[in-house]
Formats: sequence, structure tokens, C-alpha cells
Amino acid sequence: MPADPTHTGSRTTARQRIEARRAAEAAALAGAQRRRRTMIGGVAAAVAVLVVLVVVVVVQSQRTATSAQAGTPANTVADGTAVRIGQADAPVTVTVYEDFLCPACKSFEGTSGDTLAALVADGTAAVEYRPVAILDHYSTDAYSTRALNAAGVVADAAGPEAFLAFHDLLFAHQPTEGGAGLPDDELIALAVRTGATGAEIESGIRDLVYADWTRRVTDDASRNGLTGTPTILVDGDVLETRSPQGLEAAVRDAAAA
Repeated sequence: MPADPTHTGSRTTARQRIEARRAAEAAALAGAQRRRRTMIGGVAAAVAVLVVLVVVVVVQSQRTATSAQAGTPANTVADGTAVRIGQADAPVTVTVYEDFLCPACKSFEGTSGDTLAALVADGTAAVEYRPVAILDHYSTDAYSTRALNAAGVVADAAGPEAFLAFHDLLFAHQPTEGGAGLPDDELIALAVRTGATGAEIESGIRDLVYADWTRRVTDDASRNGLTGTPTILVDGDVLETRSPQGLEAAVRDAAAA
């Protein structure tokens, strides 16, 4: 019996529809897989870009922090050239230029340091310490720069009061001109006595982290007319009589003016 052409055509059409549907499903599946791979690749790329951005930001932040640390110690006045002790609204400002290797500076601190402290304590004056490094050639190891750098490290890490304590210790242990200054180990030990502790103290002193700052404050003082140390200014006027009595009289007169 011959095949019914109608039935044969129907079966062929059905098979074609099934094959077409399977082909469409396969194409759809392949398309979905391509889209999924594209999305995953896009997400991975986005994550990679984000990671790179985060790394760049972190590295830049670290560089910025390092730059700031190496540039100017914290806890200094606005221009970074002095450490201020006393009330912000004290009527008189006493400016003290000193080199930590200067014997006359040590003498001034020994005779008039208590007077300065009393004037600060009663609110009459604030003191701006502007240490400089002009006597490196009077030591065999650039002690003026090394001591000033160490003072900057202490100021940055522990604040003005620790700086002042370290300042006093440096004069109390001042080496003799013409030889080596205090070794780094001793500078670190003195810093620890002021309450400045931590790995950054040791590394900052040994690595001269504020060497550029020491040059800057010294150059700034020279531009302002500094010719020697100690130089004491009372509200900008040079103190001619550096005795305790002369210092107190000049400050009281300035406060009354």
C-alpha cells in the first residue's frame, strides 16, 4: 500500500519543527553562555580595575603620609619652623633661636630657663623655640643636624611638652665642641625618657627623617637675619640683656604696652 503523502509530509514537517526548535534552543543556550562569559569577564575586569584603583589610592596615601612625615614634624607652628609652648592667647611671644651644640645656648637655658617657664606658667608669655643647625662644622658627625632632627622626631611623635623635655635633656647632655656628638643610641634613649616611644622614634633618629626640615628651618632663620645663637626676641625685638632679670623685665614691659 503506497504511503499517504499527507501523513508523510506531516511527519517531515514535525521533524523539521523539532530540529528547528532544538537548533533554536542550542543557539539560545550558546548565546546565554556567551553572555554569561561576557558578564563574568566584565565583572572580573571591573574587579581588577577596582583592585588597581584601591592599590593606587593606598600607595598614594602611603606616599603622601610618608611625605608629610618626612617634610615637617607635627605639633609645630603654622609655618613648621617652631614649637610653641604656652597659651595661644598669651600677650607676649618670646622667640628663642638655639643650636643644641651651642655652649652659650646651654648657658642661657641654665640661667634663664626657669624664668621663661614661670612666665609661661602665669600666662604672660608663650615661647616659640626655633632650633637651628648652624654648628655642624664644630663636630665630627654633624651633631647639630642630628640633634635637631631628633628633636623634630620627638615633637612629631609626642607633642610640644615632650619636645621641651627633650630640648632640656639635650642641653644637659651637651657634648663638647670639636668632637663627636651624642651617638644615635643615646639620642634615642633621651627621647624615650620624654615619653616618646615606638619604632618610628628609633628609625626617625637613625634615618634623619627630618634632615630636609633641619635645613629649611636653618635657612629660614638665616633669611630672617639670624647671625648667631642664642638669639632671643621679645615680641620681635632682640633681647639685649639675657639675664633672668633682663628677660623678665622685657616681657613684663611688652605685656604692659
